[in-house]
Amino acid sequence: MSAFPDWQKFVIPQRRPLSGCIPTGYEMLLRAAGIPGIDFTTFQDDFDLDKDLKPGDTPRNNFDSVGGAINQKYPHVRFKRVVFSKGEGDKKLQFVKNSISNHRLVLVSLNRLPIFNKAVWHIMPVVDVDDVNLYLLYVVQDNGGIQIMTLPKKEFVRIHEEFDGGDDVAYLEE
Repeated sequence: MSAFPDWQKFVIPQRRPLSGCIPTGYEMLLRAAGIPGIDFTTFQDDFDLDKDLKPGDTPRNNFDSVGGAINQKYPHVRFKRVVFSKGEGDKKLQFVKNSISNHRLVLVSLNRLPIFNKAVWHIMPVVDVDDVNLYLLYVVQDNGGIQIMTLPKKEFVRIHEEFDGGDDVAYLEE
């Protein structure tokens, strides 16, 4: 049950792998929704608040800050962030499943430490779900190659409960 059957048409490479996953994810959501009046030629450059981050600087990219910057330039666009506390991993999973079954694409924040042994987070759209797994768009290469992360639902919940960060999801408000 895919969020939308032709999601591959809306994927774009992330211009800055170290900082641009939120602007890239939001761009994909906007493209998929067909929101008019958006300049996609500079979108990732305009809304990657960390593109000029220097060592020691505090990162500024998060769902709210990037969504707010987009809304400031495009008042007709609103993103919503939902936070799930520890103990609410099953609730977070249910929210994602309900979103997908209602054909609403969501971005999830995921701590990659238990998967890739890297203490960083990655923001990814959930493009599909089945009885056992979530399917997340992990990366789009410059040549158009797509890498999907298959993540068992139980692991999604475990990561939420046992690791810091990655407690929120975001989506484009109707």
